[in-house]
Amino acid sequence: MIIITGTMEVAPGNEEQAKANFALAAENCKSERGCIEYRFWQSVDQPNLFRVYEEWEDKDCLREHSAHPNFKAHGERMAPLGVSNRKLKMIEPDRIKDL
Repeated sequence: MIIITGTMEVAPGNEEQAKANFALAAENCKSERGCIEYRFWQSVDQPNLFRVYEEWEDKDCLREHSAHPNFKAHGERMAPLGVSNRKLKMIEPDRIKDL
């Protein structure tokens, strides 16, 4: 499994459009091969800050996602919203255990 997680900001005043864009991206990604989880959350303390969390079956699925039209369309929808401070990490857990 591959996990992508992190945060990004949008320019103040663009929060509602960002939420709509993130919701559409999450819905669209559900149909992509290897997508296990794809979610976004808005910060309560800083409304223009959003957290992303994705789970993919493997790196090949993540590469396909990066080349998918959904990925490009999301980027085009987000570009006018002043995305900044994007801090994303890729995590490759070698062992996952239910607690």
